[in-house]
Amino acid sequence: MENKKNLKLGIMLVILCTLFTATGQLFFKYASYNFSFNFLSLIQNYNLILGFIFYGLGAVILMVALKYGDLSLLYPFGSLNFVWVMFLSAFLLGEKINSFKINAVFLVILGVVFIGGSEK
Repeated sequence: MENKKNLKLGIMLVILCTLFTATGQLFFKYASYNFSFNFLSLIQNYNLILGFIFYGLGAVILMVALKYGDLSLLYPFGSLNFVWVMFLSAFLLGEKINSFKINAVFLVILGVVFIGGSEK
């Protein structure tokens, strides 16, 4: 029973990780508007810095999550990152969601459900 509880914690942490990394990717997108390979420009690009912070926190959360389950079971939950990025891009960047993207997100979620349900 304790193992199943630990696995649920691991899954929740991986999902939290995907929220952090998706947010980091959004900040990377914002950073790209003013990006240049000039050192002063890089250290003053606050969106870039925030992107690294969110991505780094996501990586730390993922490492903690991996303590609670098998890599082959937990890591596919990371594909939920694609779902969050699509929604963030639509709502915050005005990108279009078409039927192709909706179908792809449905397949990602279906795959995560199958993998998550495969642990007995």
